[in-house]
Amino acid sequence: MTEKEDGLFPISRILPRAAAMYPDRLAMWDGEARFTFEQLGRRVNALAGALAGKGVAKGDRVAILDVNSHRYAEAYYACAQTGAILLPLNTRLSPPELKYILDDAGAKAALVSDSFFQPFESVRGSLSGLESVIAYGKGPLPKDTFDYEALLAEATPDTKIAPVQLGEIAQIYYTSGTTGEPKGVCLTYGNMVASALDSIVGLALRPSDVWLHAAPMFHLVDAWSIWSLPMIGAPQVTLHFTPERAMEIIQRARPTGTGLPPTLINMMANHPRISECDFGSLRMILYGGSPTPLGILQKAVKTIPTSYIHGYGITETSGITTLADSEDFCVEGPPEKVALTASAGRAVPHIELDVVDDDGRSLGIGQVGEVVVSGARVMREYWRKPKHTADALRNGRYQTGDMGYLDERQRLFIVDRKKDMIISGGENIYSVEVENVISTHPSVLEVAVVGVPDEQWGEAVKAIVVLREGSAATEDEVIGYCRGRIAGYKIPKSVDFSKEQLPKTGPGKIAKRRLRDPYWVGRKTNI
Repeated sequence: MTEKEDGLFPISRILPRAAAMYPDRLAMWDGEARFTFEQLGRRVNALAGALAGKGVAKGDRVAILDVNSHRYAEAYYACAQTGAILLPLNTRLSPPELKYILDDAGAKAALVSDSFFQPFESVRGSLSGLESVIAYGKGPLPKDTFDYEALLAEATPDTKIAPVQLGEIAQIYYTSGTTGEPKGVCLTYGNMVASALDSIVGLALRPSDVWLHAAPMFHLVDAWSIWSLPMIGAPQVTLHFTPERAMEIIQRARPTGTGLPPTLINMMANHPRISECDFGSLRMILYGGSPTPLGILQKAVKTIPTSYIHGYGITETSGITTLADSEDFCVEGPPEKVALTASAGRAVPHIELDVVDDDGRSLGIGQVGEVVVSGARVMREYWRKPKHTADALRNGRYQTGDMGYLDERQRLFIVDRKKDMIISGGENIYSVEVENVISTHPSVLEVAVVGVPDEQWGEAVKAIVVLREGSAATEDEVIGYCRGRIAGYKIPKSVDFSKEQLPKTGPGKIAKRRLRDPYWVGRKTNI
């Protein structure tokens, strides 16, 4: 079915439309670089022409390894217009991981910034299909690469929009590989246009909004906004996140919205200079990516006053899947109101949710099972992995691996990852519930709860804690703090303290597998 037959236009037309309708409006702000929609459109047309000049054709994979920047957005738009498939790369990848993904995807070209020349160059010579590397940054560029700005200046602009069907692949996002080798999530033109529309509706975006790319642009926690903002003629601001840079750009650009995973909210809320920043322009912070401990939110609302919107997003369902209502956000007050803050909200328009048991049968209100998703937002496949695709997509529904339940108003509550659930003495213990309690301890900065081997109970609950600077707490104190707040069988049997921040995946989630695995070395079973 073609785009004309189904009545929808793909994402490739979004920026050209904005350039024609809003030519003089600010489109992109990146440091000292600012572009109107007309200027951004010209740069994208030049990049499209440059890629074509290097032999990149429809369906070819183009990788990008960069921090948040205007070039990142230009790559998204240029690949969409030419029909090439964009391959955003996680900036935390090691060289072996980079090599695996670039070879697995068969990347034909790559855009690389100076922040990543060293790891990229260490694997470049061993890549099988890479033909062109386009580089940018300060100082000399690596040998046999093309200068990004020079290439754009010399290119013959390509204003054509490649004809595509909505079911064709637009981007491939590789999973973090926490459960094995990375898998390429293939998202289509149809997936992304539905995602953009859902975000506009769900967040009530308007032309007066200014969106701050604070979360990484290589991840779906943020990438939906690449398409949503030009749809309504609104500007985007890019940021390579540190708390200091975030505070500076919020003061200068006055964004109205941004998306942050819990770990970045925690970094901001605990910064010693946070009280100096004026957050008056922010009308919302979209947070999610992983369950957010209550203690982080309690600190955040005092230091960063704005409206907090909880979202549940999955790469395989092209980003934002559910959004919570603002009236359900309450971090202090009656327990029944505070409990609603844990809700991930309701499904956005192009998403259908269900909660099922191990046999795939729908469960009733309040019953915990696996969350499954169907609808126009579900990925097409895992790149060249038919077995993994078949395991994940059953009867057209994506098996998320997340455990949760729906309440009587169809609000979704995520209680844990299926693999993170702890089974101790036959009882199911959801690590998120325990983390939620420990996070409210005044000395705790970060906490992760994992299951470790136990001869009597099979697994025992262990908490791994990072304390706030200048604070102190003992194992007995943390364990005692949990008593009376959660059931006895959920209370940690042991607490480890880390002087370093807990390990994170690229999107900012705590990498629990890295914390859990050392305790299971030599064991036949890792429950």
